[in-house]
Amino acid sequence: MVQRTYKRSEVEGLLHALERQAREAGKLAAEAQREAANNSFVAYRHFREKVGEFKALCILIEGRLKHIADGRADDLKTEFERMDILMLALLIKASMKFFFVLSANTILPLGAREIFIAELHSLYEAREKLRRPDYVSRLSTGLANDLDTAEAILEEIIDKAPGLLKFGTAP
Repeated sequence: MVQRTYKRSEVEGLLHALERQAREAGKLAAEAQREAANNSFVAYRHFREKVGEFKALCILIEGRLKHIADGRADDLKTEFERMDILMLALLIKASMKFFFVLSANTILPLGAREIFIAELHSLYEAREKLRRPDYVSRLSTGLANDLDTAEAILEEIIDKAPGLLKFGTAP
């Protein structure tokens, strides 16, 4: 089987699209924070959808970076990693703020179980990615602390609502 190669310009175009996705996610995260204060979580769902689009684009870029026609990809890889870390930081900070608002509520929103499951998975993925040798050297102490805080707040919410996360079979 012949492995397809990609032009540098194609990867650069995808990186520009990734940057646009990151900017849009940043705006959605700010909107989600404003809305969460009013117990509305619609904007947060939009933010999470944008993060999903970003992740899908990351998968495409990572594959293409490995198969650039001329083999010169170090600068593109560095730029990709910079944007990926930036998005992980945005995700962690937005999750932390979202969880903080949720932790103050005595009544949790409909669909909270699905949100918790998705967020736990997302935080686990973020932690694992941030442990990669090529990422760990670029992390700020603040980002690692934010991830720990987001996980602690999420655990507090889960403790407040144990019935929401019953993973057994249905009766």
